[in-house]
Formats: sequence, C-alpha cells, structure tokens
Amino acid sequence: MWLEAKAVFTLIAAVLMCAVMIWEMLVSPLIAILLMMALTFIILGDIMIGIKITNNHLQPLMDPNKPNEETCVYFDFAGNLDFIKTIKGSENTRKFVKYKQNATIINNGDYPIRTINGNRGFIGHENYDNNVNLEEAEALDKTDGEDIKEIYAKRVIKSG
Repeated sequence: MWLEAKAVFTLIAAVLMCAVMIWEMLVSPLIAILLMMALTFIILGDIMIGIKITNNHLQPLMDPNKPNEETCVYFDFAGNLDFIKTIKGSENTRKFVKYKQNATIINNGDYPIRTINGNRGFIGHENYDNNVNLEEAEALDKTDGEDIKEIYAKRVIKSG
C-alpha cells in the first residue's frame, strides 16, 4: 500500500517536472537537462527501494493487516527470519504459503507481539506447529533434546 502511494506521488512529481522542463527547454536547455537528471535519480531511487522491500519480504512490516490477518515472525531451520502474513482459520489455526506450499501453524495466543507498524503478530518456527513463547524458549534452551517438538513435549509432561 505504501509503495503504491509513493509511486503515485512520484508520478505526479514527474508530470509537474515535465511541465517545467518543456518551458525550460526554450529558456535554458542546461537547466532542463539537470531537471531530467534529477527526475531520473528520483525514479531510480524509488525503484531500488521497492525492489529491496519486495525481495526481502518486508511488506508485512509496512502494510497494515486486514482484520482476518496476523503477521508471523517466522524462523526456519537455518535461523533465517521471515515476516509472513497469515490468514486466521478455525480453532486458532493460521494459514500461509511457504516454499510454494500451503502451511498451517497454531497460534495459542501465549506470546502476542506487535510489529513496528502496529500489526498484531506471533512468533513461529519451521519445526514447530504452535507459536513460540520466548520466555519459555529461554528456559528450554538449556533442556536436553534436538527437536523443538520433543523439548516442548518434555515440558508439558514435567509441568502437567
């Protein structure tokens, strides 16, 4: 949404600068060339920012969520961080697409977060089908086991 708004403002500025350039071509061609160069750099800067935001999957941090969406701060096996817009499903499930495959994660609401633009969200992990509670994750970091599902299962057995 914000990238589209920025593109519209740049387009309006380009049209206004072109009107000035047409008049300047008659009065001072050097000033007109400088204005064309300035306009080119403005447009190239917008394109570069748009490509960077799109390639790094940062739209969920910029655009507001719809009422049926939540942002998942998603960690994969390699420790990479991704921001995914999820769609609310039945019984606390959140649906999304990852690696061109439909996926589901359960958000229990244990550790709600807000992104920098005010969107509601939660933390998820690739190998765990529930949201991750960071307060519990710190304590579980010192627990035996490799698989996060196994570690959380041990926690439930000990506490239950």
